Amino acid sequence: MNRLSAVNAPDHAIPLLRRPLPSLFASTLFVAAVLLLLSAPLAAQITLTADQWDQLMEEITAVRSENAQLRSDYQTLDGRFQSLLIVTQDMQSQMANGAVTGPANDEFYIPRAPSEFGPHEGSIRYSNDSNRPFLDLGGNVYLNGYIDLEFNDPRDDGGNKFFDQHRLVPLIYADVSDRIKVAAEVEIEHGSELEVEFAQIDYLVNDAVNFRGGIQLLPLGKLNEVHDSPLQDLTARPLVNRYIIPTTLRDAGVGVFGQISETVSYNATITNGFKGLNNDGKNVITNKAGLRDAAPHKSNSTLDVDPFDQINDELAFTGRIAYTPVLGIEAGASALIDQYDEGGDNALQIYALDLTVDGKACNLLPDNTELLIESAWANIQRDDFAKMSGVANDMYGYYAQLNTHFEPPFLDALKDAGDLDEDAHFTFVTRHGMVDLDGYEMTRTTVGLNFRPNASDTVFKLDYQFNSDSGEHKGSNDDDALLFSWATYF
Repeated sequence: MNRLSAVNAPDHAIPLLRRPLPSLFASTLFVAAVLLLLSAPLAAQITLTADQWDQLMEEITAVRSENAQLRSDYQTLDGRFQSLLIVTQDMQSQMANGAVTGPANDEFYIPRAPSEFGPHEGSIRYSNDSNRPFLDLGGNVYLNGYIDLEFNDPRDDGGNKFFDQHRLVPLIYADVSDRIKVAAEVEIEHGSELEVEFAQIDYLVNDAVNFRGGIQLLPLGKLNEVHDSPLQDLTARPLVNRYIIPTTLRDAGVGVFGQISETVSYNATITNGFKGLNNDGKNVITNKAGLRDAAPHKSNSTLDVDPFDQINDELAFTGRIAYTPVLGIEAGASALIDQYDEGGDNALQIYALDLTVDGKACNLLPDNTELLIESAWANIQRDDFAKMSGVANDMYGYYAQLNTHFEPPFLDALKDAGDLDEDAHFTFVTRHGMVDLDGYEMTRTTVGLNFRPNASDTVFKLDYQFNSDSGEHKGSNDDDALLFSWATYF
């Protein structure tokens, strides 16, 4: 016997292995005979019929098949685990290098700065929560955007039904360096009107203080900063965001933004401001159009001004503070201070409050709901010249919206068949809002149903508006309407 056999053999087996070969052969025959005698009665007791044998074979085959499936499932899970491990390591590396910024754990947080868009594996970049796709153009330059199509069918005598290619909005974003970021969004409305939505340069210093320059969205209310059609659950924007905070409200200037603490963030700007009254007495702040025609980004033939023109020697100051006590709840307060006339003699002050509540964060709401509230007040100073020119007095408005997400059982079958993404769902929406434009009041209640075949990239919306008005211009906006729209990021 060799040394390896002796080492690997049990102690009680070594004497047997050391016996001469004839003795070993005899011992083996003796053991086999004993086993044969013992097994004969047992074999007699377990004799199987042909049917029993076939059933046994079927069960053995089933066990083997199940075992093979378990091995396949294990290999699949192991592959997914390895992929997840790679992604986790990559994210840890990016976080360590400071490549991922912004409060990505906030489900409702929409990046207010291009610096808060984080990289994703491959040629696509995604923002923190909206799954907004970015195409890598090379050289740290990225492209994305959104598009929407609307169908409007006015009831009563409200006019003709029509389709409208309302918005095509490409966005370009660039990482100039670790601290310098550039973003520009161009909006093509109704297939022909070309406007700059924003074009800004960010200089990132730290979490608390960062600087911005260019044409930028003004931080007045929350919806003005998160107005993208694919994000919204109804086709039309609230009345208060049309007449008092003319969304998309934007202006040229400089700003500063940051995170004061884990629960408090801010955004402040200094810009050119509103333009509502010139020295000839021509006025565009009325109790029918509100502040819409006086917005900084509007051109106006009445005043002979172009977008972002400065009408006086005064600058406008806008700021918003957001408080997030827990994940899923955000309360904001904002204000704009300006002079709207060419002489700089009359002040315009707009104040806004907003609240966003996720049902998962509040025991008062079901988990599958969201509550959105926003209100605004415009204090309009008027000297004798402004009054004679017809400048409207103070205005206010608000809206409250409740979203209820649900997944009917038939969606599960479509998801299992691979026809829909796992995040596909329906949302039932109810919104009530009003504005009072110094003696002319409009009220709108909207009910809607929308379907998202994916998390948030694409949405199909069906809405019905109940409109009414009263006051000086009664009958101007009292026609109900049926709306359908389709919006998606790209």
